[in-house]
Parts: sequence; structure tokens; C-alpha cells
Amino acid sequence: MAHTKTSTLTDTIPTVIEEARFTQQFKAVMAGMCWNIKKELHEGSTVNVPYWGIVTAHNLVEGTDMANPQEMEDTNVPITPGEVGCQIVITDKCVRDDQEDVIRAAGRILGEAMEVKRDTDLLAELDDGTNSLGSSSTATMGIVAAARALLSGNAVATGGPAPMPYAMVHHPYVLLDLVDVLTPTIPYSGSNSSTSQAMPGGMTENVLKNYTIGRLFGMPVVEDGNLTISSSVAKGGVFATGTGGSIILATADEWDIEDERDASLRATELNIVGEYGVGEYLAGWIVELACNAGTPA
Repeated sequence: MAHTKTSTLTDTIPTVIEEARFTQQFKAVMAGMCWNIKKELHEGSTVNVPYWGIVTAHNLVEGTDMANPQEMEDTNVPITPGEVGCQIVITDKCVRDDQEDVIRAAGRILGEAMEVKRDTDLLAELDDGTNSLGSSSTATMGIVAAARALLSGNAVATGGPAPMPYAMVHHPYVLLDLVDVLTPTIPYSGSNSSTSQAMPGGMTENVLKNYTIGRLFGMPVVEDGNLTISSSVAKGGVFATGTGGSIILATADEWDIEDERDASLRATELNIVGEYGVGEYLAGWIVELACNAGTPA
């Protein structure tokens, strides 16, 4: 007996295509925690951020004129913005035939690419800190506390104590080791004494419920998966944040998308371009934490 099947009506049964999903990017967090400086138009190619040195006071002798004048010194920190960009070319036929809003999707993809690029550039500044802790070992509460102490006790000769607030930024794989520390276990009190349960209360309970550390030693703990892992090691850090802090983001031109029609190619170019520069104000106000970031198991 003949049966009418989907295989015999392939010309009239359309293929159902679900809405395309965007590849999820890691959240870019660094720009919001840095010292943001806007370079105005026609102010030259470099942003200069100087800081004053110190002078030394001396004991005086009554009736004797001071004869040891001190000289003021300043030190400049130059940041030179450079152009960063990305391009997607979309043919007219692609726009006509695709069920998606291809132009709109391209705009979002371009914007996210710029966010990741800027975040990665800023994260790289953590590697320039004067001090480095961790030595590729597992992250511990001790090295986080030590990093904070190094900031608040930074020698005057290298810029003095780092101004608050401080923050810690690291890869999710590294922060998992701190989660393990903050969720210690105790023997289960039920019938099966061979199992264990997490100790209840306080920060432990918050970690168990929300999988977030929140704050340690007065500092927010922020995860950023844009940190590069090399040979199972990620280099995050603890640093002075905000205006007057340790890491500078100097923006000369906010990025924007511009479309350009290419008639002979029968396509549209989407170009996104911005101009910014990054750098550290004082390396002593950054402590690198080089920690093991092996894949969790």
C-alpha cells in the first residue's frame, strides 16, 4: 500500500530553522574598574598623567637658618592611544536570502569583539605589577591577603600606599579554589556517617546558594574569563581601582559602527573603529596573582 510520507513531499515541506543564537562571550569587567581618562579633540597624540615626588624634612637648630632646600620632582606617565577596529562584509544576496536580520547581528558581534579586545588589553596590565604572588600554585586566602597588604604597605619610594578601593580579578577556574576553601565540609550527622556536608552559615552559605564569593578582606572578588590561560596558569591580580588608581584607560575616540556600500561588490562593509590606550599609573599599586587554572574536574 502506498503511503504519503515526508520523504515524498520534500519540495513542499519547508525546513524549520530556529533563530540563530549568538556565541556567548565572557563579560568584560575591567573598563568599569579602571581610571578612565577621556582625551579631547586636538589635545595631541599622548595622554600625560604626571605625579609628584616627595621631599625630606630635617631637624633644625634654634637660631640657625635652614640651608638644605629640597627640590620638587615630577614623573610623567604617558599613555598613547591607538586605533582598534574590526570589519564584516555582507553581500546583498546574503541579506536578501537569510531569515535573520544579518546586519543587526553583525553589529552586535562587532561590538562584542571590541569589548573583549579592550578587556584583554586591560587585563594584561596586571602582569606588570611590581610584585607577583602565587608562583603558579593553587590560589589561597593567604596570597589574597598578602596582595592586599602589599598594596596598603607599598613603599613611599615607589609611590606609597595604593589608594583604596582595591579589587581582585581572576579567572573562574582560579576562583574555584577559593570556593573550595570557603565551603569546608564536616561529617554528615545522619545515618550515613561516611558522607559529608558543607559547614553552614555566613559566607559559606552565600557561596553555596549563589556561587559567588562577594568580598574578601574588604575587596570585591570579580571573575573574568577573558584572562589568558597559558600552561594551566592564569595571571590575575589585586589592584587599586577607579580614578587615581593603578590602571589607566585613556580613550581618544569611542568606537562606532559605520556602514559603507560597495556597489560593484554588491555588498556592505560594516566597520567598527575606536581609539584608546592602556597603561599602569604605578606598578607598585598592582599585585599579580599567578595561579593554577587547570580545568576543573
